[in-house]
Amino acid sequence: MMKKVTICLLIILMILIIPITSVNAKTIGDLQKELEAEQKKLEDNKTQKAINSQNLSETRKKIDNIKNDISQVEKNIEDKENESAQLEKDIEKKNAETEDLMRYYQVSSSGSAMLEYIMGAESLTDLIYRLSITEQISSYNEKLVDEMNDMIDENEKIKKDLESEKERLKGLKSDLETQEAVLSQKQSELEDAGESNEKAIKSMQEELKYYKSLGCDNSYTIDGCLSKLYGGGSSGGYLPSGTTFYRPTTSGRISSEFGKRTLFGSANNHFAIDIAMPIGTNVYSVAPGIVGDIGRVCGISVVVWHNINGQTYSSLYCHLSKTIAKKGQVVTKDTIIAKSGNTGISTGPHLHLGLATGKYKADYYLYYGSSGSFESHTFNPRNVITFPPLGSSYYNR
Repeated sequence: MMKKVTICLLIILMILIIPITSVNAKTIGDLQKELEAEQKKLEDNKTQKAINSQNLSETRKKIDNIKNDISQVEKNIEDKENESAQLEKDIEKKNAETEDLMRYYQVSSSGSAMLEYIMGAESLTDLIYRLSITEQISSYNEKLVDEMNDMIDENEKIKKDLESEKERLKGLKSDLETQEAVLSQKQSELEDAGESNEKAIKSMQEELKYYKSLGCDNSYTIDGCLSKLYGGGSSGGYLPSGTTFYRPTTSGRISSEFGKRTLFGSANNHFAIDIAMPIGTNVYSVAPGIVGDIGRVCGISVVVWHNINGQTYSSLYCHLSKTIAKKGQVVTKDTIIAKSGNTGISTGPHLHLGLATGKYKADYYLYYGSSGSFESHTFNPRNVITFPPLGSSYYNR
């Protein structure tokens, strides 16, 4: 029994003595691998875009060809309709000519018309000639009328065939237009994905360049690299800690809430609270932390990383007129990090304050996206900061 107790005590002692290292701590080497994976995604995206663009071009060419074919079929139908109409006029003319001839050729009930025609001949030869030529012309006209009627019938058949071909071409055109729409949508999605890849790659490259400038190799964790900068060890864990969040300015008016809203006539998700204020108002960090990024997320912007009660957060400040804090700078809640402004797509002078879990621009890079983005990590600033209702103002932090 004592032996078992001793073994248990030794195991507990070993657990207490052996340092526990977070296996989830992200290293600069991990970031390098993420960069390479993102670059591979970008190359794959370019290949897919090229193939899709070629398919889209060929589909559009087919649609143009079918449009030309439909136009030609419609012209052929119109030609046949005009031809039939002309044949009908010719038939009427030939019938009229035949009727005129028959007035002289046919014998009336009294026989007077025949006698009149015969008496008009100057000789027997002339009479025979007249009778013969009249009969020939009449027969010829009747033959022509029959041929023209046959042509009209043939035209009707051709028109029906052309109408069927026209409908077939329309159906094929409709299918190709559906295919074109799908390919166009895919191309748009690939363009957006490629743009996101490029932004993520640029951000990662800047991040790696910054960590390298601090003398950190791939074995360092990101927190450890920043810890090294401020005198800590390479194992990391350094991030100024705090116990609460504060308002980012000493005064302001809540002009837009977090969540769904309509802007410029379209519905969208707003991942922040907007605070209206004059341009040039001092903007403070909402908690102790390290400046993680200076850039243009939404106008001129600043990202600060925080450690509040053991949880890592990011605060995002947008539409600034200028930045004051530097990347990598340790800040407190009383550090002026920027001046408010109206840069980027803005509805007027205001501060856009967004909060998210994790380190934006280090743990993830994109702003929009269902995963691995600020959007997927964000939460309502009202959850941790006391703000007055929409349209109301405050005058302290």
